[in-house]
Formats: sequence, structure tokens, C-alpha cells
Amino acid sequence: MYTSFSQLSDQAHIWIYQANRQLTNQEVAAILRKSKTFLEAWNSHGRSLQCAAEVLYNRFLVLAVERSIQELSCCTVDSAIHFLHELKDTLQLDLLDRTNVVFKQGDTIFTAPLDQIKEKIQQGKILADTLMFDNTITHKAALADKWLVPVKNSWLGKYIH
Repeated sequence: MYTSFSQLSDQAHIWIYQANRQLTNQEVAAILRKSKTFLEAWNSHGRSLQCAAEVLYNRFLVLAVERSIQELSCCTVDSAIHFLHELKDTLQLDLLDRTNVVFKQGDTIFTAPLDQIKEKIQQGKILADTLMFDNTITHKAALADKWLVPVKNSWLGKYIH
């Protein structure tokens, strides 16, 4: 059962998928439309799920499910990955590439490849207080205070001198 993202509890389980590029408003609308269609049919062991989708910063697709009342099967999670591959094919959009990290400095959002981050920190292009999106968070409540963290407080902090 598809619902609005705001209707899910703070304990709802989330998955954050990072686009390989900035999305246009038309692409965001298409992703949300396709997500709604997918989520309306999403189920676990034949039981419908209370779930939602949101696109944040024109860069991240967040899928959420109210897990307090529903357990997910492996097939359920696999079907979500299949859906992301469909988005890749129809929109030429990669949401599964984890080789880049997204940062935010002021109003600017930028991406850096994992293998270049240490160098960018040494060059001063990424600073201790630069915000980093931590896409490993797993609950809706964490979006408010644990998703955007200063680099110095992240796993990249070991590179800050």
C-alpha cells in the first residue's frame, strides 16, 4: 500500500539510492510516478507493504517501508533492486553505483570518486566541515540529523589533519 513519505513513522526502514548525476525536475517526476506504481504492487510473502518514495536534493531516491508491522523477504528486497535496474534502463540513470560520495558545501552539492577523496582533502577541496551524505542510515528519523554529517565526524575523518 503506497502512502506519502510523511505518513510513515520515524522508525520506517529506508534505503537511499544515489543518482550518478543531478536529476532534472522532469526526471524526478518520472521517478516518483514509476516508484508509486512499483510500490503499490510491492509485497512481502503476498502481503502488501505500507511504503513510500521520496526524491531528495534532486539526487537521492529514498524508498521506505513501515517495518514495525511488516517483515521483508529476500525476494521483496530483490524486487526493489530489479526496479532500480528498470529505472536505469528507462531513464539512463544509475542508482546503484557506490563508487562516489556526495558532499554539500553551502548550496553546492558535488560528487567525488572514492579513489580521489583523500587527494581532494589534501588539496583543500573537501574541508573538515564539508557535509557528507551518509547513505548507510537505515531509519527515517536519521534523515533529520544523521544523514548530512561533517567530514570530520564521518569515516573520512581519518584523512583530516
